[in-house]
Amino acid sequence: MAPATVNNHLAHLSALFTWITAHAPEALLRHGDPTKKVPPLPLPAPQPRALAAAQVRTVKNVVDRIETFHELKGRRHRGAATPRVHAHARPLRDRAIIYLLFGTGLRRAEMVGLDLDQLEPADPHRLRQAKKARLAGVRGKGRTSRTVFLGRDARQALADYLDQERPGDAAASTVAGTAAAALLLSAASIAARRPDGRLSARSINTIVGEIGRLHDAQMSDPERRLGVLRPHDARHTFAFQLSQASGHNRAELERRLGHANDRYLRLYTNPPDDVAAGYIEDL
Repeated sequence: MAPATVNNHLAHLSALFTWITAHAPEALLRHGDPTKKVPPLPLPAPQPRALAAAQVRTVKNVVDRIETFHELKGRRHRGAATPRVHAHARPLRDRAIIYLLFGTGLRRAEMVGLDLDQLEPADPHRLRQAKKARLAGVRGKGRTSRTVFLGRDARQALADYLDQERPGDAAASTVAGTAAAALLLSAASIAARRPDGRLSARSINTIVGEIGRLHDAQMSDPERRLGVLRPHDARHTFAFQLSQASGHNRAELERRLGHANDRYLRLYTNPPDDVAAGYIEDL
């Protein structure tokens, strides 16, 4: 476990044994509170997780070509007028997920919890034409709710998915005669999918991680390689870019990230290493 997780467990154990020491008979804990002299683990300095601008561009370049990575390559599929993709593949959905993560800063749990009726407008044609679109009532931590706006790239990617891939999966996700509610659906061909078709948070990890591997396989420049791409890396990237674009507007950061804690806001808005190095290059 991570040091912060260990410290969290230790704090809970300490609270438990403090209560036991105060209320239990003396013979129960002959040597007193066993957690009293256990120090918390030292925490490493927070590392910036925002991607550099060049890395963001190349990730988007990969997802714009993601359909080619899922095409069937066998001899019988060569020369087909319309290239076929693997049955479980949903390249347009995966592309929309990446653009949503980098363009909104959503957490993975917030993303899989989205319903289609939270998208305004939800019609693909209107979404392509709209100058402004949003996700209303995004449910965050601590029972919070916020509105998230969608940029141009996120609108287009989401419209493509809603127009071409989601209808087929939604038809197979009907529960008790009602239409599928989730915005993002797993492939209908997956036998172990949920009855309502909603993606799991673990699925988001898998999709994002696979795109990170595809990205690094395309990169000859080691400076642009990501190693492991995680959904939270996109959240940090969005936070830094929003901080720059809004002139470090604290109120806007709180509204769009769903965080009011100064420590978290400072962590999320740490610049990537190449930007931080540039600050002192000529000093």
